[in-house]
Amino acid sequence: MAFVLVATTLVIYGWTVYSQQLWSQSYRKLQTLQRDERQLTTTIEVLKNKMAQEAQTPAAGLVSPSPAGAIFLPPAPEDSNSSLSTTTTQSNFQLQQQNSEPLGY
Repeated sequence: MAFVLVATTLVIYGWTVYSQQLWSQSYRKLQTLQRDERQLTTTIEVLKNKMAQEAQTPAAGLVSPSPAGAIFLPPAPEDSNSSLSTTTTQSNFQLQQQNSEPLGY
């Protein structure tokens, strides 16, 4: 009985130590990932700021949008071929919706 009690105690102690080591490794990995995320966010924002500053310089050649520079396209002609392709596209889309599962976000 004493042997079983000692063996059980050693197994529980070993499991506790092992689980603490796993938790420590996972926590360190989480901290590293969070630090990397902060660094990436900072880098992205710095690049956005730099691009905005460069866009404001006259040498960039960018102009503000205006209605005078808008491009208007005429509507597509309505004929029997376009209605056929529209219904085919719609039926293909419906088939894809029925057969596909969400892939995540």
